[in-house]
Amino acid sequence: MKACSELTLKEKIGQLLMAGFEGFTPDMNIRDLLQNHFVGGVVFFSRNLDNPGQAFALTEELQRMAVAATGIPLWIGTDQEGGMVVRVRQGIAQLPAAMGLGAARNPGLLYEAAKGTAEELKALGINMNFAPVVDINVNPRNPIIDVRSFGDDAELVSELGIAAMIGFQDGGIASVIKHFPGHGDTETDSHAELPVVRHSLERLRSVELVPFRRAALTGAEAVMTAHVGIPLLSGGEPVPATLSREVLTGLLREELGFDGLIVTDCMEMDAVTQGIGVGEAVVRAMLAGADLLLVSHTYASQLEAVAALERAVADGRLPEERIDASVERILRLKKRRIGELRERNWEEARLLLENPQTLRTIERLREESITAVNREPDFCRLSPDVDTLVLWPQISAACKSEDEPVHDATLAGFLRPFIGAKLTERVYGTSPDPDEIAALASEAQRYGQIIAGIFHTASNPGQPALVRKLLEGGAKVIPVSLRNPVDLAAFPEAKGFLACYEHHPHTLQALARVLTGTAEPAGTLPVTIPVYISERGESDEHRSASVIESAT
Repeated sequence: MKACSELTLKEKIGQLLMAGFEGFTPDMNIRDLLQNHFVGGVVFFSRNLDNPGQAFALTEELQRMAVAATGIPLWIGTDQEGGMVVRVRQGIAQLPAAMGLGAARNPGLLYEAAKGTAEELKALGINMNFAPVVDINVNPRNPIIDVRSFGDDAELVSELGIAAMIGFQDGGIASVIKHFPGHGDTETDSHAELPVVRHSLERLRSVELVPFRRAALTGAEAVMTAHVGIPLLSGGEPVPATLSREVLTGLLREELGFDGLIVTDCMEMDAVTQGIGVGEAVVRAMLAGADLLLVSHTYASQLEAVAALERAVADGRLPEERIDASVERILRLKKRRIGELRERNWEEARLLLENPQTLRTIERLREESITAVNREPDFCRLSPDVDTLVLWPQISAACKSEDEPVHDATLAGFLRPFIGAKLTERVYGTSPDPDEIAALASEAQRYGQIIAGIFHTASNPGQPALVRKLLEGGAKVIPVSLRNPVDLAAFPEAKGFLACYEHHPHTLQALARVLTGTAEPAGTLPVTIPVYISERGESDEHRSASVIESAT
């Protein structure tokens, strides 16, 4: 692999960039970027990944082009977080949603699962994972982090984040922890606008920064920036952290002592480009201390980024020494994580996918994540002899970071072997209207026990309206959260509820076993369900639910 000193300025600028493109094969745009602008990395989304064999062929072709152009292999990165944020969507091991991992609280199993996942990504030629998320989800209204976080406790997020990070690294790929300095206490989506964090530095040090500080001390190799504004650190103005020297150099490099790669989130997001454009944004990010710049979507923006960096050097605004420092870090980590490319064979790679040991480890994590809150003993247990109605929501992507679901499994198929009485399932609209709610509530009157699934109620108010209507009837109603259990705060009158954090078929199978008493719920709530006032006027707050709690 070439050294930084052997590269031309244009080649060095190329190494600073990771670019995305459309399609399952290299289009003319990405070919031009690799062959004529020497871009040093490619980012994959689900638009690029159809199946493992195609992914393997694509990484091989991209690497051949890059090595022919510069003699330096590419970063090939993706977001393989788990849950709803996975870009390789079939044919390899899939981690559960991070919040489900927070409920399982088993860092040893998580390390093994992350290591196995990394080995499979590496077999496909993907050498960088933009994961884990170590944001602390202290704001239940957060629209973008949500179940991508391990929970709302800094200690829990640190322990599990580091376990996943080390697992990915030990599996042979670069792990990029994110989103520095913390995206967990925000209420807007940085894809569309700049979220602002108005906490004191003392608060940031005691909460948001804790996982990053500990990860830096435990061998973190790469950190992704957040497009969030922290006015306290930027003279009162909400400058995006990605563009702030006070945040990237002052806080991350100098205070936390991090000397690995600083990777930006996509530089085309509105939170970072508003009023200045992509070209100016990438220059400011470099001046702030970033090393690797993601321009994930648009060919015109990618060319704009290259031209802006070249112009900034020519004008004397961006010293070449600053570029050299980043390129040295990039090449150092490429040497460690990629090395010299060797000839690879798909038939050999194929045998490394869906490793049975990794799949069983992940299945155990899913089993251990199922969480129950019983306000009456064993309330969240079905009787096999009572007619049962399952109401299941249509599930769709809840934010721009997610893809539409691959799995369309619902609960009834997993319950059927355990229920001897009548079992009916209805899949209802993502946000049912009053007519649908009335029709479902009328049908529910014919059943003695009802499972009511909910998913992302903040954007779908018809779901809690349906559950409240069901709770007014005389049947046993068990609400089940298929995403963030804070949604369950809307039902203080419920005598019990369950949380499973995602809708993967193996998770639903584990949920069915808990509902029918063939397995015990082992999960612990990783987020606090907001306080409500019970009928007796007492404050009631739940963090953990595997224990039986007295009725309120």
